[in-house]
Amino acid sequence: MEDEETLVKNVQGGDLASFEALINRHSSHLRAFVAMKLPVPHLIDEIAHEAFVFAHRHINDFEAGTDFGKWLRAIAFNLIRKETLRYQRTAKNQEKFLDHCLIQSSANEGYGPESAVVAWLEECIKELPDNQKALLERKYSFAESSREMAGALGKSEAWVRTTLCRIRTALRSCINEKEAAAGNM
Repeated sequence: MEDEETLVKNVQGGDLASFEALINRHSSHLRAFVAMKLPVPHLIDEIAHEAFVFAHRHINDFEAGTDFGKWLRAIAFNLIRKETLRYQRTAKNQEKFLDHCLIQSSANEGYGPESAVVAWLEECIKELPDNQKALLERKYSFAESSREMAGALGKSEAWVRTTLCRIRTALRSCINEKEAAAGNM
């Protein structure tokens, strides 16, 4: 069995079999690292794969004799950070859109019955428990702040914000399910 430095030098010389040996040597450790940082099953293999692809493309930038596993983990960490930031941007955009739809729906302005998203949103809201509907009404119909809602309900502001976030997440999932079902028809 060749040592890691020799394998890296062989890969830098164009030997794909040596890169396969490096993959076999580091795959389980890299997947475990990714799983600890980003425990999303479908992303573990994807991030690990992308890290190996990046490593292969940039193998000549790697200094043979240094820790190849550490280099792979650094690549994976950057990919995880990139994926996390992408998810956060998407979630914020979806939340803003959902907030916009909730406000428009409660005001009945600007959207007619032809808007599928608003129709799905209204269906999803009807499926919520009464206490969650009441919280949404306070937020979007009466435009109460988290502080005002917390005082009126005898709860903390953090509870109000967390509960609203969970309701929005549930509504977003409900709308996505209805959209997927409509797309399958």
